Amino acid sequence: MASDAPESPTLAPARTLRDIFPPVRKSHILNCSYPKWHATYRSLTPKTRIIPLTPEFLSYLREDGIVLPSDEEQITTLSDSEDDDDDDEEEGHSDPTTRFPELHQKIKDTISELGGRVAPKLNWSSPKDATFMTANNTSECRTASDIYLLFKSSDFITHDLEHAFDECIDEGVPAPDDEPELEQKNIQYSLVLRKWFQINPSMEFRCFVRGRRLLAVTQRELNHFDFLEPMKRELLFCIREFFDENLKHTFPDDSFVFDVYIPLTEAEKRKTWLIDINPFAPRTDSILFSWAELLQLPYDEEARLPVELRLVKQGDPEAYSFATPQYSTSKLPQEVVQAGLEGDEAIWEFAARWKEIVGRMEEKSSGGEKTGSAA
Repeated sequence: MASDAPESPTLAPARTLRDIFPPVRKSHILNCSYPKWHATYRSLTPKTRIIPLTPEFLSYLREDGIVLPSDEEQITTLSDSEDDDDDDEEEGHSDPTTRFPELHQKIKDTISELGGRVAPKLNWSSPKDATFMTANNTSECRTASDIYLLFKSSDFITHDLEHAFDECIDEGVPAPDDEPELEQKNIQYSLVLRKWFQINPSMEFRCFVRGRRLLAVTQRELNHFDFLEPMKRELLFCIREFFDENLKHTFPDDSFVFDVYIPLTEAEKRKTWLIDINPFAPRTDSILFSWAELLQLPYDEEARLPVELRLVKQGDPEAYSFATPQYSTSKLPQEVVQAGLEGDEAIWEFAARWKEIVGRMEEKSSGGEKTGSAA
């Protein structure tokens, strides 16, 4: 006898963010490279110099360990390996700038030209995740060695060097005969040096553009500031005016993300600085928005919806972000981060292995002490 009970509905497979995201092409990633767009918007940015990098310098950045130049301070070496033989150790400790002396001198001269203090970045990323390596915990650099230390300690820089085209729909697809091949190995990398100035983090904003329409704006600093709420209308006016006059019809792609800084000083009131342009892609941090809600916003010219400026409100969890330092995962061994992503079982397994390693180290240490006392 057939059952009259209704059939259970079949659940549709879960959709990931990348399932609903517009396709991202390598040309878009390149258009968001600082050296690519800076010439067009130079007058809108803080004073900046761009230095093309040589293959020798890029090889140095990719090498394990950190060896800093000897012309500023004594050679400093940090390495993960303790088993290198004497010949390898001597070679590893040699001054790396002997491989790129002209570039090294150019970097030093540019730092001096910009007043002796700069903020560095590569084509897309600044080494903000590595500032814990510096004495002042900022990206301010006074010497070439400061730059090299930040770059070689940064996961963000490594991503630029090794994964710039990850998840692009045309990655691995041969280019048409009439177009240049866009491959990671063909990227012209450059060192971007911006004259250092103290940015008030409360006045940095990230702005999302789709279909040449300003969709939304978010505060970048994840702390609450009482004075921002009364300023929302004026801030939105400044950002919209800046976008309409400078970016809306000039950037080569219809969709992108840009960062601006609006100083609070009376002398620069309502002056809006362009700080960066980022891909409209999942890799770009959407901060106080989710990409899912941004993608649901109408973006055609017919949509006359107001642009939302989202701020951290008092009592929001984001306002207490000081409990978890920003980029904290970049300060942990990769194995720890990976175990955390894989769940409880992986964490327990890692903890057991770590306990075993520490136990062997303690046994080795105590054995050495006994040997020493016997002597």
